[in-house]
Amino acid sequence: MGIMRARRTQADSYNKWAVLFTVVVMSFMSTLDSSVVNVALPAMQRELGVSAGDIQWVSSVYLLVCCAAAIPFGRLGDRGGKVRYFQLGVALFTLGSLLCGLATTLPVLVAARVVQGVGASSALSNNMGIVTETFPAQERGRALGIVSTFVSLGLMCGPVLGGMLVAAFPWESIFLVNVPVGIAAFAAGLWTLPADTPVRRTADGHNAATVPEAATTASPWRLFANGAFTLNLVTMFLCFFAVGSTELLLPFFLQDACGFSPDVAGVMLTSIPLAMAVVGPIAGAVSDRVGSAIPCLVGFVIYAIGIAVVGMLPTDAGAARIYLTVVVMSLGTGMFQAPNNSLVMGTVDTANLGFAGSVVSLVRNLGMAVGITGGTALLYGRMSALAGYAVSSYVPGEPELFLAGFSFAFFVIAALVAAGAVLTAAGIVARRLRRTQGAGVR
Repeated sequence: MGIMRARRTQADSYNKWAVLFTVVVMSFMSTLDSSVVNVALPAMQRELGVSAGDIQWVSSVYLLVCCAAAIPFGRLGDRGGKVRYFQLGVALFTLGSLLCGLATTLPVLVAARVVQGVGASSALSNNMGIVTETFPAQERGRALGIVSTFVSLGLMCGPVLGGMLVAAFPWESIFLVNVPVGIAAFAAGLWTLPADTPVRRTADGHNAATVPEAATTASPWRLFANGAFTLNLVTMFLCFFAVGSTELLLPFFLQDACGFSPDVAGVMLTSIPLAMAVVGPIAGAVSDRVGSAIPCLVGFVIYAIGIAVVGMLPTDAGAARIYLTVVVMSLGTGMFQAPNNSLVMGTVDTANLGFAGSVVSLVRNLGMAVGITGGTALLYGRMSALAGYAVSSYVPGEPELFLAGFSFAFFVIAALVAAGAVLTAAGIVARRLRRTQGAGVR
């Protein structure tokens, strides 16, 4: 590997689209694994003999590790080479997938998910940087957009793929399927990814770029003083909190309360990626014409209403009604996400786009992680309060108890999304007031 790298430099001719493909594959896999386990959680819970409160750690620990390790791996990539840490991430993610597939107890499975999360964080913290350095400025936005699209597809396709795999194979298959893909992605990276630019050192052994690097490290943090940047990150967090909690709770509703099999539940959850795939490009086109703020606001309102309506579904609603209701809910989040990304990135100068992209990844994962934990606490906390004793899983023969907790959780989540709509509206009003005042001064 060292000889192979030595033969190439950044100035060598390499196919930038092959680089993009390699980055996209790993980006898709790592984000897929943040959501693919949700539909398999009921099966894991039964086979491992643990409570629903304990099994949620299989989902949340992965996201928490991704959040905790994002900034450190980004800095390591800046200093030691982005490609090096991207490839390290691919290797660790593949190893973690294998360990997850071989786990027979919950503690071992959670530990293996930690390894997976470290690998995913190392790769995702450096993927945008690799693409940014590979593509010229006039093609960079398109390339980063493709990466972002596959990140979203990974999040959306997880429940569908998980349902199909769990229906046909043991739950371990959702992890083992990553192993051959990860090996292929690592091998492809050896041939397609450019060599890291070596760090030039001064005569006294210090990095030549120490002073500029320190300056550029400090300047990105000033972005958080930008009210528009911070506000849009807050609304993004609220959106992904809702995504994480609803996607965790829906499989339990469909399988435990409604009695659908994992494969049928997975098919029903295709409503989420399908709705987002349809409305996402439309929302992006509309935002190009009218701006991003209004589509964000409309999307948030639809999302809040959709979540509340899903929370009112009875167990005998039927597959078609449930499917269509979840479609309406998903139209809202699909309408919100693309314009919201544009709002966040549009407030950042070119020099800080990489940092902003890593912050977006951090907020997305943090929102989903908190959403998974929060959704679980809302559901079983309400069930426990109503039952008068601690409840940590579905109680056979008492669907009304589960429905009460499910509805309560979804109403609280809908209220949080509605709060995000209020913040978005406040931002629109504030921008218009500033423009009016500016016009008055002139």
